[in-house]
Order: sequence, then structure tokens, then C-alpha cells
Amino acid sequence: MTNIASTAHTFGQLNPEEIANLVEASADISLTLNSAGVIQSIAFGNPDLRSPNLENWVGKSWVDVVTVESRPKIQALLTDANESSLSRFRQINVAMPGASDLPLLCATLKIGSTGQIIALARDLREISLLQQRLVDAQQAIERDYTRLRQLETRYRVLFEMASEAVLVLDANTFKIVEANPRAADLLNESIKKLNGRSLIDYLAKGDRIQAQSLLSKVAYTSTAADLSTQLLNGQEAFLSAAPFRNENQSLLLITIKRSGEFVDRQDAGAQSLVIQALENAPDGFIVTNSAGKILTANQAFLRLIMADKLDQILNEPLERWLERSSVDLRVMLSNLQEKGSIKLFATSIRDSFGTLHPVEISAVSVAYPHACLGFTIREVGSRIRSKIQPEESITRSSEELTQLVGRLPLKEIINETTDLIEQLCIKAALELTRGNRVSASEMLGLSRQSLYIKLRKYNLSDQSKDSDIEE
Repeated sequence: MTNIASTAHTFGQLNPEEIANLVEASADISLTLNSAGVIQSIAFGNPDLRSPNLENWVGKSWVDVVTVESRPKIQALLTDANESSLSRFRQINVAMPGASDLPLLCATLKIGSTGQIIALARDLREISLLQQRLVDAQQAIERDYTRLRQLETRYRVLFEMASEAVLVLDANTFKIVEANPRAADLLNESIKKLNGRSLIDYLAKGDRIQAQSLLSKVAYTSTAADLSTQLLNGQEAFLSAAPFRNENQSLLLITIKRSGEFVDRQDAGAQSLVIQALENAPDGFIVTNSAGKILTANQAFLRLIMADKLDQILNEPLERWLERSSVDLRVMLSNLQEKGSIKLFATSIRDSFGTLHPVEISAVSVAYPHACLGFTIREVGSRIRSKIQPEESITRSSEELTQLVGRLPLKEIINETTDLIEQLCIKAALELTRGNRVSASEMLGLSRQSLYIKLRKYNLSDQSKDSDIEE
């Protein structure tokens, strides 16, 4: 501090030209200011910093050319210089148009009695760049550590929660390094006691040589291998071994499945093929809960109802797309509850644009593992339409009615016609509902009592008596 004070005193004994040369050589940027902090001249010790933006500072207040957060520091630099002839170093930032801020390390000193203040600034861009690189490297290390911790957590959770028995062995000694709870249960030993024991000790004596040979082959050839063996507790098991390295240690990853579990896996593979076939089947296939709300559907059903995504129909009632909505669904649910399956139920599916598509629906009720209903929906289209022909009874009845003209008054002929149409409609409703009188009455818009009266009137009671389902 004494040296700086003496330097400031020496500045007062120099002429202006000598002061300018000394100031220019002592810093990257040197400013000459009056006591109010207005810049009178600027000198560049580092020619790389020379730019029109900095050269235009002359005549401006120093506090106006720095960034907002640096202005209190400028005030402190000027106050220190005016009060004690010198200041401590402070870092300020200068805004540069179209570029990053210019960091400068500045100090000020007052020259004798002239009132002038010299500001010496050192370019900190290289130091700032190194600091930024250090911060970036530290953040990258922290991110890597975070990822490693997350990976280790996921590994640990998977290892502990795996449904299979999993062991990690030392590739040289075949001693157990780690074991999950499933392995401890399978080998009838606690995890604490398993660690450090050789896996060979837990195999049947007749299979130990073969198992040791297999593990040695995996360790030295770095290729996975499988072996059917018997555990010491008498259980038949399927052992799979695969090599891997952790840091500088060679390890073996062992999975052990009971023979029955391995067969179950094969069955699960066959089931996945069935699911894939249903997903790509040309006929629509949906699964609903027992109330008829859709749980899943294949692409053919989505195309049939003109839906874009499966999410649009999940948890929606199937009756939304049925021609007779709740009546059709109630009939199907009643038959599924009673018989467990239905076959070729004729109805129509209404797509998102209101167009009806004739279909045949076959369904089955499933109780395990979760209660649900499966529906196969086949679009029949022109095949159904080509079969629709006037019934013989309608044709005969029409001919008989026309022969009544001239024999009976028109009023009586109309009554006969009404009875005929009423009878045909009741027959059709009973056929569509598989004889369910409750659903048939809803379809026809009649009360249950009215339907029973008309059934007796037209001698149709016996036709639906056996399949009548009361609610």
C-alpha cells in the first residue's frame, strides 16, 4: 500500500505526456477521469481491446458505460480515490454490443492536487474463460455423478425386486458377491450367509463338476451359457451364466429358475404370440370389464369405428357404438352371465361419423386372472344385405289382405294389417334379444305387461317361454 501511495505521489511530479505513457504501459486499459468521474482520455495497453465502442467513452461518465450491477462498484472506486488517493481492486463488467460483457479488474488512484483520477483496468477475459470452463467441468462431473447414482439406484431396485433368483459371482473363485432376496429363498439361506460362499456348494453333488466346468468356460471364453441342474435342496433348476466386468474385477451374472418357472416362461411366450395375432387380426377385438367399458381394443376395431387412437375409447361403454345401444349390450351381458359365451349376435356398429356397419359379434366371459369380457366383431356388410328377403309369411299375408278388398270395409282391413305388423315386430324383437322379454319390451317401447298381453294374443308365449330372463 505504501508503494502505491508513493507511486501516486510520483505521478503528481510528472508532466501530462509522461503520465500518459506510464498509464498506457501499466494496464490493458487506462482511463483519465476528473474528480466527478467523467472520462477525459483512454489509453490501450492491449491493442486487442481497441474498438469504436470503447474509444467513444471520452466525454462520458464512467458510471454510464458499465453494466447496472457494476455501477455501485464504480461509485466506490471514485469515492476511495477522492478520499484516500487510491482504491482496492474491484471487478466490473462492460456491456459490449453483439458480444459477451467485457470483465475488467479495476483500481483507481488520485494524482496529486490536480484532482484527476487514473483508473487502471486489467482484462479478465482469459481468467473468466478458465473459470467458466472450470464451472462447466464441475457441473459435468456433478451430472455424471448424478447419472451414476441414478443408475446404481435403478440397478439396486431391479436387483432386489427381480422375480428371478439373481447372483453375482467372482469369476475366479465362483464365490457369491451379491444375492437378491429371491436367490436367498431359492437356496434356503439368508443373504448374509450366502455372501462369500461358493455357488457350487449349493448344487447337488452329482452336478457340481459339470457346473464348475460350465462356469469356468463362461469365465474364460466370455460367452453366456445355460445348464439344467439340481439344487442341494432337491429342486430341479435351470441356471444361466453370463460374464461381465466391474472396474478391474471379472464377475459372472447368474440367474436361476425352477424348471416349472422356465416352462411358465415358455407358456408366456406363446401367450404373447396370441396377443400379437389378435392385435393384427382383420376382425375387431375388444376387451371390456363386466359392465361393458372398454379396457383395450385392436387396430381393426379402431378402423371400424373410425377412431385414431386407443386412448380415445378407453373406459368408454361399448353401447356407445352399438345400433340399439343399451338394449344390445344388455342382451349380450345377460347371455354372457348365464351361458359364458355368445356366438354370431347380429347387430350394427355405428362409427364416429354415424354410419352403420352390419356386424356379427361373438363374445366370451373370462374369470381369471381378472374378470373381463372379450368381444370378436366381424363386419359382414353385403353378405347380410344379400340375405335380407321378404318373408314368405309377409308375402302370403299381403296377398291375402289384397283379396279382402271389396269383401270387407277398409277399416277392418287396416285393423288386420295392424295386427300383422305388430305380430311381425314382436317376433323380430324376440329373435334379436334371444327371447329376453324384458329387453324386447324396451326395444319395442312397451311395458312388460303390455308385451305379455300381446304374446298371449298372438299365441307367441311358448316361443320365448324357455329362454325368458326375468330381471
